[in-house]
Amino acid sequence: MNNKAKVLSIVLIAIAIAVTGVYSFRKSISKSESVVIREIDTTAPSQWELAKKLTGRDILAEEGVKLEPVHSIPSSGGTVVLQALLAGNIDVSSSSAWPPFINIIARGGKIKALLGTAVSTRENQTNGGGLLVLNESTIHSIKDLPGKRIAVNVLGAEADYVTRLYLKKNGLSISQVELVVVPMEKQEQMLRSHQVDAIAFATGGGIYFDMAVENGGVRQILGTTNFDTKGEAVAAAIGFRSDFIEQHPEAVRRYIRAYDVSRRIIYDAFQQDPERVKKAYADISIQKGGNPRLSKYFRVNIWTPEHPFITDKDLQWWIDRFIEDGLLKPGQIKPSDIYTNEFNPLYKKK
Repeated sequence: MNNKAKVLSIVLIAIAIAVTGVYSFRKSISKSESVVIREIDTTAPSQWELAKKLTGRDILAEEGVKLEPVHSIPSSGGTVVLQALLAGNIDVSSSSAWPPFINIIARGGKIKALLGTAVSTRENQTNGGGLLVLNESTIHSIKDLPGKRIAVNVLGAEADYVTRLYLKKNGLSISQVELVVVPMEKQEQMLRSHQVDAIAFATGGGIYFDMAVENGGVRQILGTTNFDTKGEAVAAAIGFRSDFIEQHPEAVRRYIRAYDVSRRIIYDAFQQDPERVKKAYADISIQKGGNPRLSKYFRVNIWTPEHPFITDKDLQWWIDRFIEDGLLKPGQIKPSDIYTNEFNPLYKKK
């Protein structure tokens, strides 16, 4: 074979390899893009919608993520959301605190937390969380809670367990109070109409907590926030079913990356001009038939870029409390059974 023939052969082989590679890459992309991820949608603006309103960018399209909104599942509590995830009614959960994750996984449920979504810190809970009572209430400290009715958004989730913990720290038992399940948006009304004695809808604060405080006539019981109970920690996460992760790892990776990009866009925009973000929130709420008034109380400090990863410490604290209360056996579950940072775009494998 002469030199020209050799060169021609090498070029043809190189082209063939390149074409095969491009085809394989496109096939891989196409495969991941064809996966539809079902997630809960409500009348409140999603972070996808907020990020697009603020920048004009469609982050989901940029990452090749296709979503199917599910409107029939309420997102009022982690227990409900994670049960829907486990049942296959959705493919990804909205933000949920650790107790429902632990309960489900300890009982054999195959789900996994992939990205932290909320952090309890002294700064974001000094004036934004905990138990609220009316000003005229006879409750002035945790010691005054026996015999009282406390509203929580759902049983088996964070407000439930944090309430148990601060009672225990003060020598009291959950059996000495009555927990009443009330949707978050109805809890202030229940308190003001004296149907409950206290509300614990958001032990870490939030929109409805801030609105109740601004409406006046209520006060916070000291020592009842997430931070008071367990200190600084990643407090909540989004998760997928384990089988979905195994079947569609690239789609999951793209979703998590899109989620992280979107929340950073919103966080940065809020630092620069919070009123602009609140206006975007109100505009989207109107379009979706939601309550634009809630935009006034929207804030982003529930999560901060300084806490990019879930850690064993975040989970082990809860596991130890469950063991103390006899809800888990020693060694029954470990933090790595509950979460992984593998899909976090900032995570680097060692």
